[in-house]
Amino acid sequence: MPIRLWPNDYVKKEHITSGERFLLRNAEKNFKDGHFAVDIDPVRMSNSTLKMGMYLSPSEGLVTYSLFPGDISAQLMDVYISHVQKVEDKIYERLLDSKILIIRAGEYKILKFPYKHMILFQNELTDKSKFENAQLQRLATYASYKFFHPVDTTGTIKYKKDLKIFEYIRKEFDPNFKEISEIEQKAVFERLAPEYTVVMNELENVQVPVNRTFHSEEEMRITGEELEYKTFYLDEYQVGLVNDMGRGHRVILANPGAGKSVLLLSKAFKYASMYKDSQILLTCYNNNLADSYCFKRSCANFGDNCNLHIMTFHKLVKKIYEECLHQRCDSNIATLEEIQQCIYLVRTGKLSLRFKAIFIDEVQIFDPQYLELCYLLLEDAEDNTFLMAGDLNQTVRKKSRRGDVPWKKIAGIQLDYTGRVRYIKKNYRNSKEIGKYLCHMLEHMNDRMKMLDMINFKEFEYDSFEIGEKKSLALKVKTGINRFNIKDETVNAINEIVTKYKVSYSEIAILFPYKQHKLIKYYYLYWLEQALNDADIPYSLITSSLGGSFDRKRYSDTNGVVVSTIDSSLGLDFKAVIVAGLYPYNYIFGDNYYKKTISSWSAIKAMSDDDQSQVQSQMRAMYTACSRARDVLYVLSDLTPGSPMEEILQK
Repeated sequence: MPIRLWPNDYVKKEHITSGERFLLRNAEKNFKDGHFAVDIDPVRMSNSTLKMGMYLSPSEGLVTYSLFPGDISAQLMDVYISHVQKVEDKIYERLLDSKILIIRAGEYKILKFPYKHMILFQNELTDKSKFENAQLQRLATYASYKFFHPVDTTGTIKYKKDLKIFEYIRKEFDPNFKEISEIEQKAVFERLAPEYTVVMNELENVQVPVNRTFHSEEEMRITGEELEYKTFYLDEYQVGLVNDMGRGHRVILANPGAGKSVLLLSKAFKYASMYKDSQILLTCYNNNLADSYCFKRSCANFGDNCNLHIMTFHKLVKKIYEECLHQRCDSNIATLEEIQQCIYLVRTGKLSLRFKAIFIDEVQIFDPQYLELCYLLLEDAEDNTFLMAGDLNQTVRKKSRRGDVPWKKIAGIQLDYTGRVRYIKKNYRNSKEIGKYLCHMLEHMNDRMKMLDMINFKEFEYDSFEIGEKKSLALKVKTGINRFNIKDETVNAINEIVTKYKVSYSEIAILFPYKQHKLIKYYYLYWLEQALNDADIPYSLITSSLGGSFDRKRYSDTNGVVVSTIDSSLGLDFKAVIVAGLYPYNYIFGDNYYKKTISSWSAIKAMSDDDQSQVQSQMRAMYTACSRARDVLYVLSDLTPGSPMEEILQK
């Protein structure tokens, strides 16, 4: 494979130092294969002056480095050596936590490939008289002082030779090593540069090879906790976005599957590494998405007490209440009064909590008061960052006024986002046939709403959707189902997906709008749980049960078919999705047992703004549910035949 640079567009990135740029240029010219990454923080030991990076060669092994500024000092020899040994030990242990990167002999393990850490100096060592010969020999073992001078007097490049990259390997590795495979390379990145990978909550089926001949001076025991999750690289475009360290306030708008949640987490990793003395906040609306973020943070070796805070907005309010007011919130959902109280505390200087960077996911769900509080928690500094990301086509909650976006309605705060709205159209999630279905659904839905003057195409690009090339396993849309048969149809769909397409239960999700609606005597979740139990199908609720009991599972702890409302699934995706329980979308509901039938497009046009907003959120919720599917999508509709909502599914 040709050499890949991380980041590739390093010339445009302000936070990449001149020394790192020189390293990347030389790697591009002289390294023929592998990965060369700068500005990473594998063991939380890099800082603004001491930069770290790595070179991963499939055929030779792995080298990580610390880039020391300035001249080499003879008085600091012991400091240099101690630093190398400390970092090398930490990274070696980190790599040994991977099931795919180790071999074993009995109860012990070593790395499959050569690895070492070294220090690099920007200035060539010219005055060797200050060093004794023994010191020079030690320095050559642990460092390179010729890194910036990889050309000899005749002009011949001796880059690798001068560096002595794969000499002086101190850590044990497989003596039969031949090559680092692609999946092993991803495992290295997942542990040392997590901001450049996507980690799925799906374990790889890995067998640890056995070599009974090795014996190590520092033998590491097999713990049984060595794991390997399915991992993917970010592409060049995504890596560029992660390293776009733009200041001020910005907006990312993207279609489902464009990887905006991945980008936010990767950027949060980056900022948390760059600003270790500051606090970084990544917040979202839904518990399952926050749990997914926390799972990925745990894989990234940030630890529990790091400066990267991940929580839902409501948990943020709860944190402020408990730590500042020493009071408990009334419930898990913050009230408007509680939010206003937090805003008052910040504005009056009674709350010291501040964040260098704040990243908000699924911003289209946030009320303006939420954003006001978040913005007030931003540090007053020139290099602060306030980044909102979302999809205006996934507004699954009714808004107070149609056509407005929440960041335009923050009380007393004018966010000038002119020229700072970035659209991401690429789709990394949905396979080709599912992508086409979603694209056509989106266009038809938006055309209808534009016709009814419910959205404004002049302000935002609502139809920003690109279709991937991966072939789908299945796409099935079944309409006209009797609502009393919907539970049986759902179980039949599960059995068909499992037997026909070889998808496991744990890779399937059932998504629906409401757990129940007593007004229309519709109890989908109760019916579904009954049917799943009767069919002996394992499942996990990631939404609260009907009785309000606490049997809801964290998304990262699910087992069997995932059962969720549509809004609780926002930000997640699954190999196979069954969308069902849509019958309540024949109506809109209000207070005092008020309901109105969505009978036709002309009936929608005659509705009030508030009712139209509810219709729009229901349309977008159906689109959101379908967009969670990667390879298999079954839509089971018990909507009234010929209704506008069914038309969206069929067209």
